[in-house]
Amino acid sequence: MVTIYLNLNNFSELPTLLDIFGNYDNDYEYTAEGIFRKKTSPSCPKCNIPMVHNGYNTYTKKGLGDVKIGKYKCSNCNCTLEENRSFWEEIKSVLFDSFNDFFQLLRYHNVSHKGISSIMDFIYPRSKSTILREFNKNMDQEKVPNVEYVYMVHYDEQHPKEGRCQKYRLTLLDAKTQRPLADELFDDKNSETIKNFLKKHLDTSKPVFIVTDFDNTYPGVLKEVFGDKLVHQYCLMHLNKLIVHDFPRKTSIEQELLKYKMLNIFYNREKEIDFLEKLLPEELNLSGDEKQYVEWIKTAKKQFNKYRHGLKLERRRKKENLTHHCLEKARTNFEDLMRNIRTYDEGIQKRLWMINSHWLNLTVFHYLPGSPATNNPIESYFSKSLKTDSKKQFRTDTGIENQIKLAKMKRAGMITKPDKSLLELFRTFTPFKV
Repeated sequence: MVTIYLNLNNFSELPTLLDIFGNYDNDYEYTAEGIFRKKTSPSCPKCNIPMVHNGYNTYTKKGLGDVKIGKYKCSNCNCTLEENRSFWEEIKSVLFDSFNDFFQLLRYHNVSHKGISSIMDFIYPRSKSTILREFNKNMDQEKVPNVEYVYMVHYDEQHPKEGRCQKYRLTLLDAKTQRPLADELFDDKNSETIKNFLKKHLDTSKPVFIVTDFDNTYPGVLKEVFGDKLVHQYCLMHLNKLIVHDFPRKTSIEQELLKYKMLNIFYNREKEIDFLEKLLPEELNLSGDEKQYVEWIKTAKKQFNKYRHGLKLERRRKKENLTHHCLEKARTNFEDLMRNIRTYDEGIQKRLWMINSHWLNLTVFHYLPGSPATNNPIESYFSKSLKTDSKKQFRTDTGIENQIKLAKMKRAGMITKPDKSLLELFRTFTPFKV
């Protein structure tokens, strides 16, 4: 083991010094003056005569410390030699690699490069340009492992911007592991782009269960790519959004009741319907008194919203999601609405006929146990990688791609807690403080 000579200044740093120089054998020493060198000078590489100790060179890293590396000199040919300083480069590398992991974590949480620079002012000052350069360099070196072929996938798109240029992000997500199978940027989003993307990342010779929203281009494109091997499920949450959009923002109790009956086709909204049905007779009684009705509807809607919010909080406390109706119950609820379809507004009629025409694509998840009914996992993935309020801020493809890659790394378990804290790593440099 390396021989360490201590003094009053570094006596307490013995454990740290042993950790740093633990890989060196007994030929080396760390003197009381802080010089790292061999006890016996090596032979001259030119004339093979033993050299002598000849002072040291100082290497400084601003804000961290100085290290003294011993020198040797040949008394015969005046050749000089310096001891290896790999230990110094290694402890610096460990610290700055930890900084890079710290930068990745902050960028994953959407902290800007300028914001990271401001945070680093409290730790170890790093400029915005340095952080950007190191972050991009590190991201180029990261390799995210691929996911093997899966049977159930989510497909969706996002439209970020590179400055003022529109980009199109196509994404495939494994329904079981919720890890991205593919996540790429394109300059356009035509049918050929989608076809080539699917063919590139999915085995078209095997059956595939794929969940999408209601984009009109998907059925034809997916059928052309997968043929009879396709099982296509429409996202039920997207359907609910379309249903809500069909109604005015300020609804009457009667309209709200119809809306929840439509939402109740696939999801259990029986409690909301029961609450609204109790309010409906009061609304009908006040239909002739407009002034009194305006005051009443405000109070009634507040009561309903409070009740609905209470149900939502109760589900959260129990860590439950909205439950699906069984296939038979969903069909019964839908048929009840279709019996009175002529009494509804034109927009509601169109929505019900749309549900009727796509019934199989909306209920196919019932036939395959464990299959997803919504695209919620991919929406969650999008919100964590490129949030809606920040997906227009990137000025280059690299910025968008790096943010997407960070989300992949997080899902792959590559962004984890560090082995050592920054405080522990800074403590490594304590023996070398001036």
